[in-house]
Amino acid sequence: MYIVGFDAKGTMHKPVALRPEQTLADATNIMIRYNISRVIIERRGRPVGIITEKDIARFLYEQTPARRIDEIRLEEIMSTGLITVNPDSDLRYGAKLMQKNQVSSLVVVDAKNNLKGIFTKTDLVNAYIEYFSLRHKVRAFMTKKVFTVAPDEPIHAAIMLMMGNRISRVVVTKNGSPVGIVSGKDLLPLGAYFSTQGGIGLKRKVQAFIPSGVKARMLVSDIMTPEPIVTEPDSDLADAAYVMIRNRISGLPVVGPRGALVGIVTKSDIVTALAHSSA
Repeated sequence: MYIVGFDAKGTMHKPVALRPEQTLADATNIMIRYNISRVIIERRGRPVGIITEKDIARFLYEQTPARRIDEIRLEEIMSTGLITVNPDSDLRYGAKLMQKNQVSSLVVVDAKNNLKGIFTKTDLVNAYIEYFSLRHKVRAFMTKKVFTVAPDEPIHAAIMLMMGNRISRVVVTKNGSPVGIVSGKDLLPLGAYFSTQGGIGLKRKVQAFIPSGVKARMLVSDIMTPEPIVTEPDSDLADAAYVMIRNRISGLPVVGPRGALVGIVTKSDIVTALAHSSA
């Protein structure tokens, strides 16, 4: 069923865009400054790629960059397989596209492939809050398998979990209860470490390259976001979504009796709920 205003045109916003010849340092600085998780790469008004927090983390920690990040051009590492929609696309269709292609944003283009805008998981979460309140409980869509680390583990343990399992965050637990979260955004400031190195000395460990300085000096507790906001299995999913939006976070640990961790609910789970919702 058609819902008035429930389309890309009414949801998209102007993206932050950079040029292919700009550098990884430019992208990292823009993301930190504006608290965003992706930038579009455009050439003459048409989108040619995208770079996200995940792309940066994967490049820095899975490969062996021999140059400073202000010497690495975005066209070398950007993702080029853009998933696009037109301005009139229904948001539930967009949610299904995100699920199918495992992406966190869709680029909006016109018939001539000119860049018109972008909408993200956050935009779909806002739509879910507005149109589907009281439809689902958190337990119906939360992820029960949660990847966790302890506060006193080295930071590379969290990085390897995220890279090896292609996830955006790990929950930091102590005695079975969440005490923090490490996300891709928490890793971005570490880019400054790389930008000051003339050559990056890295070691391979379980198929991941970790800077020896980071591995030796930093613990999970040094970069985690402490005291995470949590929700419960029987909470309304729209309420959990609102908490994410209000606090500008992308996931909530789900706790049961006595604060024990029983799952996590993320923006991706909200998108899944939206994709399966009817008017």
